[in-house]
Amino acid sequence: MSTKEEEFQQLAALRDAWYVDIPLFAKQVFDYDLTPKQVEFCEAFRTSQQITFKGGVGFGKTFVMSVCIWWALITHDQVKISVFGPSEPNLKTGVWNELKQFHDRMLPLFRDAYSVQATTISRVVNAASCTAEMRLADKTNTARARGIHAENNFVFVDEASGVDDEVFTEALVNILSDGDGAKLCLISNPDRASGFFWRTWNDPEIADEWTKVHGTFFDSRKYDPSQPEKFERIAKNFGGPTSRQYRIMVEGEFPLSDTEGMISREFIDAAVRNYADVAPAPNVPILWGLDPAGAGKDSSVLCIRHDNKILDFKQWQNLDPTQLAYKVRDLYEATPKQDRPAVISVDSNGLGNGVWSNLKDWGLPVHGCNTAKTPTRNPDRYSRLRDQLLWEVREWIHSENVGIPNSARLIEELATPTYEDSTGKIKVEDKKSIKKRLGRSPDFADALALTFAVSPSRYASKYSWSKPLNYDHLPSFE
Repeated sequence: MSTKEEEFQQLAALRDAWYVDIPLFAKQVFDYDLTPKQVEFCEAFRTSQQITFKGGVGFGKTFVMSVCIWWALITHDQVKISVFGPSEPNLKTGVWNELKQFHDRMLPLFRDAYSVQATTISRVVNAASCTAEMRLADKTNTARARGIHAENNFVFVDEASGVDDEVFTEALVNILSDGDGAKLCLISNPDRASGFFWRTWNDPEIADEWTKVHGTFFDSRKYDPSQPEKFERIAKNFGGPTSRQYRIMVEGEFPLSDTEGMISREFIDAAVRNYADVAPAPNVPILWGLDPAGAGKDSSVLCIRHDNKILDFKQWQNLDPTQLAYKVRDLYEATPKQDRPAVISVDSNGLGNGVWSNLKDWGLPVHGCNTAKTPTRNPDRYSRLRDQLLWEVREWIHSENVGIPNSARLIEELATPTYEDSTGKIKVEDKKSIKKRLGRSPDFADALALTFAVSPSRYASKYSWSKPLNYDHLPSFE
């Protein structure tokens, strides 16, 4: 056997060993010993298709991501790696700079086999079959991201918390359709209490699909357990254990609320925890709030609230006003009499006017609510009725004795809006801006707000819960 054949067999044996052991790869190729948390990350990436990592500073997330990228390039023959991020300068000075440094440290056998350019890495021989590329996560051009396909299609998203939801929902999650050879790996400081990255940890509809790795400031390779006071002094620079930055950067945890959120995330989480324990007052009526939507991505949503508890949500898509009105009427008639709403409050702006009109003609206890009009309560405090209703949702949740379902969509919609009161009146962030940041309309939060359009306390003071409402007097109870 020739010397070259022996070298080839030895290299093949090494690649086989590295394929199942990334820490061994890091040690033998780069002479790096990975920390226990970095080993956990590498194993999650090697064995899973959907990986989400949240962590504080000091963990070495850029470092370990670069290890995994080079591992994929060297141990796979047919592989395409895409590294996305919300900022091209950060990608260049972060992970791409790290990848170049790794390349410089390689033995000539490997270093000469790969070409590293400004935004691409490729194998010199048969370059098209083994590449890595840096890409900007741009929601205005998701079609380009959708076109990524390969036998081994590995996508990393750096600073995933800052990437718009549309990039994930309209493009990146599609790569998982490539089969077992696809991987989607999200890496970020958990600095937002909303968005797709947050959902991979907190949304019960998708969180179980993701392999999770959580790193903290104390997982740093420089941390010395025998001298914890040294790191604790550094950690205090982030504001101490009760501060938002400490929670994100040291503990590697999501903040309790987004900055300047109208509704505090602490109270939202408390309302979720309270759900099984709160009991609505029996003499307070059930109220329905209906936020109609037309064709498209937005949903028509009905919120069913009884006093201090949201009982349920109903959701429909692509219905015209008449079809939606029939859905609501059928639900009303199918509901036992004791559980029917005293009032169905409908957003009567635009196409909602047709829904309201149909329900009224059919004799249902419907109330048309034009949220663009002047406030019906405390007009000196709010700019519009919409501001009043959403602020009353805030006060309701902040009262603490409420229960809301563990719906990631509802939680995100409640935690997202901001407000300002510089004019002396409360003005909630406009719906267009909220929709832009969420990537969708806040239909669930709007439906909940509509249940506050008619005051149940004033209604209960004049009418017995067991008696029907005199609809002619509805405006007087707003």
